[in-house]
Amino acid sequence: MERKLSSDYLLNTKNNFMNNQNMQQNQIQTIPYVCGAVRTVGVLKPKFNPQNNNFLPPQLEVKGTGFWLKDKRAFVTCAHVVQGIIESPIELAGMLVVGGNGVDYKKARVSIVDYIHDLAILQIEADDDYLNQQISTGLEIHQANINVGENVAYAGFPFGNQLLNAKHTPTYSEGLVGTEILEDTLPKTIQISGAVTGGYSGAPIVLKSDLTKVIAVLANSISDQAGNANIFRGIHWKHLKELFELIKS
Repeated sequence: MERKLSSDYLLNTKNNFMNNQNMQQNQIQTIPYVCGAVRTVGVLKPKFNPQNNNFLPPQLEVKGTGFWLKDKRAFVTCAHVVQGIIESPIELAGMLVVGGNGVDYKKARVSIVDYIHDLAILQIEADDDYLNQQISTGLEIHQANINVGENVAYAGFPFGNQLLNAKHTPTYSEGLVGTEILEDTLPKTIQISGAVTGGYSGAPIVLKSDLTKVIAVLANSISDQAGNANIFRGIHWKHLKELFELIKS
């Protein structure tokens, strides 16, 4: 016997489908913007398998975090993240790559390194379509004073390979500006409190009130002991701006 579906049943089914679609879209939209800008910085290096007396396929080793700057069309990380790669031959260090966060890994090379301010600019070897797509997800440099106590956010890859999922999704976290240091240190840094650990180096720190603007590049703790207290420093946005001004001059 053929069963006829009532108009109410069809309407309810349609409404349920639309509600599910809207829920999925809302879930996508609630991902913090800063998460979309970050990528892993790592190396691909073959590993020798003594049992079979041959080499395994290249394995990814995450060294830190980096992010795209939309207004500068550049990829930024910390100098100490890539320092060991610069100073060693590729046979020992492996091939520098950038990717993750749902994006294919591409070969990269260090274009500019500023050891004094712990900043580095990487050049990604890819076609224009790929680069334009990546840059479109990037951030801009914040250019205003930062107030103590402001809420901040950052995203990166803590613990390197240990927390990577299939898409290599970054970890998002929040904290506070502890104090803004402008003249007393070199480099100028912004101190933040929050859950930070190894692998976050090179991550962008943004204000929660504007997740699209970088106020600092997460660098390190003030000491090994301070790491346990979740007090870390980010390289001030002024140094990031000065670096690009130097490039243009």
